[in-house]
Amino acid sequence: MISVAVNQEKSEARLSITPDPENENAITADQLVTVLKKNNVVAGISKKNLFAIRDKFNHDPTKAISAIIARGLAKKPVVQHKYNFHFTTSTNIGKLKGADQIDYKNKGTIKFFKPGEVLLEITLGHNGTPGKLIDGTIIKNEPLAPLRRYKAGSGVALDENNTQLIYKVTNAGHPILDGDKLEISDTFNLDGDVDLETGHIKFEGSIKISGNLLSGFHIISNADVFVEKTISGSIRTKGNLTSNGGIIGSDNEKIAVGGDLICEYISTVNNLRTGGSITASKHIINSHIIAGTTVSCQEMITGESKVVAFLGVTCGELGSDEGSQTTIETGGALDLHEKIKKIDEFMEPLITQSIDMVDKLGLQILMNKDTSSLPEDERPEAEKILKQYLEIEENVTRLKKKKSELEEKVEAGLRARITVKKCAHPGTTIKIGLENYVVERSISGPIEFFLDKDSKVITFERLT
Repeated sequence: MISVAVNQEKSEARLSITPDPENENAITADQLVTVLKKNNVVAGISKKNLFAIRDKFNHDPTKAISAIIARGLAKKPVVQHKYNFHFTTSTNIGKLKGADQIDYKNKGTIKFFKPGEVLLEITLGHNGTPGKLIDGTIIKNEPLAPLRRYKAGSGVALDENNTQLIYKVTNAGHPILDGDKLEISDTFNLDGDVDLETGHIKFEGSIKISGNLLSGFHIISNADVFVEKTISGSIRTKGNLTSNGGIIGSDNEKIAVGGDLICEYISTVNNLRTGGSITASKHIINSHIIAGTTVSCQEMITGESKVVAFLGVTCGELGSDEGSQTTIETGGALDLHEKIKKIDEFMEPLITQSIDMVDKLGLQILMNKDTSSLPEDERPEAEKILKQYLEIEENVTRLKKKKSELEEKVEAGLRARITVKKCAHPGTTIKIGLENYVVERSISGPIEFFLDKDSKVITFERLT
């Protein structure tokens, strides 16, 4: 008796033969195939197993026999293309401060890529193969999704092979994904205000803001920063800062600029410092600002303002007819004098050491840098001293050069001038170096205040 058992998945069939006392004829392969067809087993049949079970039963028809006679063909699944982005265009909601607190202003640093870094890796997929059940049913695969091939735009290079597409950075900056185009920009552009939606802006490259920098938010950059409208928050940049609007400060906001600052006006700013110049197209009111070089204000510097500019100040009006307590300081070189003092303190023992070496070896040997005139047994020690002497002389020369540069800066500061184009009002204090001058009556401009080289007092002259 021949029987076939098919599993529920129709992936496997088992053929069994049991002894039949009423039939002593040998089993044939055709009989087995016929039974398989009746049980709808038409695919994946093992001829080897078919013949083996037939021969084994015919050899000993008194014993039952059973074996797997057919197996379906499993499908090989499709492998879809894999996209591994090394950046994100989404924004964090904020930084976790505690178990139940989120700092919504702190959304992280904007990613800045350097040349050679990978932006995107695409591992190529491949089609699968369909499967087949033992009843002949074809098991289809899902299709391979079309490859989304991105265009390598400015600052991006594409390396590809048979298995991968790799997009790499060629110019430093942050990535921009515009549709299917991937490019690098060295400037971060923000359309709108720096506010709770954007959080603080931290980016190594240049930053351009089309709106305002609101109070309580800050911008940090290693390059130039441009703010189209008003600045009320904090900024720290190693580059220049430009604003088409004004700067409105508070005790909690700080602005530190490595280069130059250009803006419309400065009002109630207590912590503003630049390494270069400050230029305001309108006024400076009730502010404490420090410029590494010059300050230029088209209209007036007034109120309780203190303006410190090492190389000079230019403005339309200084102070006000209401007697504001405005102070201008130029040529302040206390830090430079401290540096010069430290250089002198460092050089003094070096010079003493070099004099001792002159006494030991003699000036001629040191000048010629040659110890051959000495007895042979004295030369090793002399060479050692000569080497030390030359090292000291090199250090002293370098320090003297630095000291000379600082002294030139001090002199430049003392030559600084305060130029007032319209009027210097009473109550204004002018300080150049260590000297003070208080304006006691209105002085019409254009005039320049300066430190007289001979009398060492501050005076002024009218400009023609």
